[in-house]
Amino acid sequence: MRAPPVAIALVDAFTRTPGQGNRAGVILEADGLDDAAMQAIAAAVNVSETAFVARADGAAFRLRWFTPTNEIEFCGHGTVATLHRLAETGRLTPGAMCAFACRVGTLAAEVSADATGSRVWTETPAPAWGPLPVAPERLGDLLGADPSVFDTRLPARASRGTVYVPIRDRATLLGLRPQLAAIALEQAMGLEGVCAFALDPIEPRDTAISRYFVPAHGIDEDPVTGSTNGPLAALLAEAGAVALPVRGGTVRVRMEQGDGMGRRGRVDVELTGTPDGVTRIRIGSEAVTVIEGRVRA
Repeated sequence: MRAPPVAIALVDAFTRTPGQGNRAGVILEADGLDDAAMQAIAAAVNVSETAFVARADGAAFRLRWFTPTNEIEFCGHGTVATLHRLAETGRLTPGAMCAFACRVGTLAAEVSADATGSRVWTETPAPAWGPLPVAPERLGDLLGADPSVFDTRLPARASRGTVYVPIRDRATLLGLRPQLAAIALEQAMGLEGVCAFALDPIEPRDTAISRYFVPAHGIDEDPVTGSTNGPLAALLAEAGAVALPVRGGTVRVRMEQGDGMGRRGRVDVELTGTPDGVTRIRIGSEAVTVIEGRVRA
């Protein structure tokens, strides 16, 4: 016997314009769903991630995220979409702080309201910088580019399976033709995705523009990615491209992604720390609900 359908909303995060930013499925009542049902729903919804909210001890709720092919440990746009939806449906009071549990631990979040909607701020996992899972000379092959396109002022670094690769300018970044099959094959060596970025944003107020390729998780290119833009801003701070107070403090920057896909998104990133290291990262943005309905696994 098939399980009954469950309520779902499709929410575009990192934008207030339907059809822009990054779309997530949000299911607020996931207590009765097992892992197989959640994965089947995520495959049926077929957006980059679908978020599932369930009860949790010691936290406001538990949050899990599934791509069309597998569960992941953290999803930034799925979190923004979920918190927006919780506020929109009255489950969260704007202005209140909350803590949610997920695979990486317990993270703090808040939702504020203004005349045109809500704004979400949520902690993200700290980067876990480590060795590159592929040889540096292999990065050009994976991105379909000659190594001369790299921005040598900045390092290529890796955290949690994602490699961050600096590109010399925006035109080169947007013109990359990544070798998706080759990137997917490198998952066996610990490579989950490639975030290529440039310090050449479209809007002068912004800090960087990026693209993120994750074919191993069924996502050729993610439109706008909270889980990469937070660590990317931290990388830039630790490399001196974003200035943190010498005696410690907090700064905010804005990151661009999705423009080359026609899915413009903007991610505010709040960094706390000193030039010697970032101690806390929060991402912030708006979201808009575009579809409400029911889905059957």
